[in-house]
Amino acid sequence: MLSPYEARHPLSGHPLMKGRFPAPVRGTVEIANEIGFKHFEVTVRVGGVWRRMPFPYQGDLLLYLLGANGVPYAVNWTVKDQGAAFGERRISSLKTPAQQRKDREYAEGRAELEAAYYASAGIRTVKASLDSIAPTVQANLGLIFPMHGLSLSHPIELLSDFSAEVKEFIAKGEPAFLVISKFSKRWGAPGQFTARFYQDIWEGRLKVNFFQPILIDHPLETEGGDLMQVYDSLFTEQVS
Repeated sequence: MLSPYEARHPLSGHPLMKGRFPAPVRGTVEIANEIGFKHFEVTVRVGGVWRRMPFPYQGDLLLYLLGANGVPYAVNWTVKDQGAAFGERRISSLKTPAQQRKDREYAEGRAELEAAYYASAGIRTVKASLDSIAPTVQANLGLIFPMHGLSLSHPIELLSDFSAEVKEFIAKGEPAFLVISKFSKRWGAPGQFTARFYQDIWEGRLKVNFFQPILIDHPLETEGGDLMQVYDSLFTEQVS
C-alpha cells in the first residue's frame, strides 16, 4: 500500500537495518499535487460529518533483497501482462479517441506518482511485464515453481546421492529420467525424485539453460541461460 501521507521506509525496523535510518517515503497526496495528478478520494463519515479523504493506492510487488554488502534493499515492481499496458489504462477496451487520451494520461500520471513515491525513499521502480519474459522461460518456471516447496520424505543423504548422480548424467548429455528411474526402482516414490530434480534446478544446485525446454527425458543444456544474469535489471538496487 502507498501511504497518502509521509510514512516510514518499508525496511525501517528490519533486523538487518539496525543502526541505519533510511529516508521515509513522502505521501502520495503531496506528490500528486506536485505533478498535477488528481488523487483518488472517497467520502467517509467523521464525527457525524461527511468528508472527502484520500484513498491509498495499491502497488503490485515490493521486493526485499539482500545486497552484496549484507545490507537489505527494496525494489518496487509494477507488473502488467504486456508492456504496452504501462502507457494506457484498460488498453484492451474499445474507446473513443477522447477516452483513450484520458486513459493514457491517467496511466502516465499514476506511474509517475508511484515511481516518485518510492524514489523519495531511494527505492527504484521497475516495469515488469510478462511479454518481456521469453515464452520458454515462462513455461519452465511454470513447471518448476509448483515443485520447489514440496516436502520430501526420503532421507537427505539419499537425496544428496541422487542429486550428485543426476548432475553427472546431465554433464554427460544423458537425461535425468535415467537416474530418476534407477532410484525409484530401488527406493520407490518416483514423484519424490522428480520433485528433487526440479528443486535442484530451482535452488541453483543444478545449472541449466532456462531458454531451452527443461524435460526429464531429454538431455539438458548447462551453458548459458542464467536467469539472474539475463534479467538482473529486475532485481538490482540501481541500474548500472
